[in-house]
Amino acid sequence: MTSIGSKYLSVTFALALVVSTLSGCSMSSAPSPSATPSTTQAQLTDAQALIEFTTIVDASIAKAKQSGLTQTTVNSDFGTYVLVADKSPSAYQATVKNADGTFALLSEADAFIPWAAKGWLQLGAKVSFNGGRFVLTRDIEATPTDYVFEVSNGLLLTESGQSAQSTWISTLNYEVSADGQEILKIGATLTR
Repeated sequence: MTSIGSKYLSVTFALALVVSTLSGCSMSSAPSPSATPSTTQAQLTDAQALIEFTTIVDASIAKAKQSGLTQTTVNSDFGTYVLVADKSPSAYQATVKNADGTFALLSEADAFIPWAAKGWLQLGAKVSFNGGRFVLTRDIEATPTDYVFEVSNGLLLTESGQSAQSTWISTLNYEVSADGQEILKIGATLTR
């Protein structure tokens, strides 16, 4: 082989090595929310989506029980409100801080998205997977209503939707922040 051909192959090999190294770096440096590693690039059948989404909902409930949960919802009709659940089952309390600054205790876990999704699944809601997001469809007074879920690291991250009255997006944070602790303290002073 000539020295020019040898140099060309060396340069080509070096460029290929640099490109493959850089493409690996860029993929790992910009993670994006995904359902699970198996579904990031694939489309799921509705049956597969139901199984996978059920697993994600169960994992989200388990994580919330372990670490607490802060759910912030921006609602076009009701403003922004924050729901906080303490992680300690013996001192379990759930408190909402409403958009108007008032506080209230919650007696039902289904105010929180993971538990609501679990209940909807038990009542026969349908699940599909579209564009990297799970879509749960349930009938409300014979009208199909869609809830769109983003997932990260196998846990529910956001839930959004639209009804005749409002649009909303809820973000889940699997911890109780300092602000969340203050909301729980105020909730502890309220009577049911």
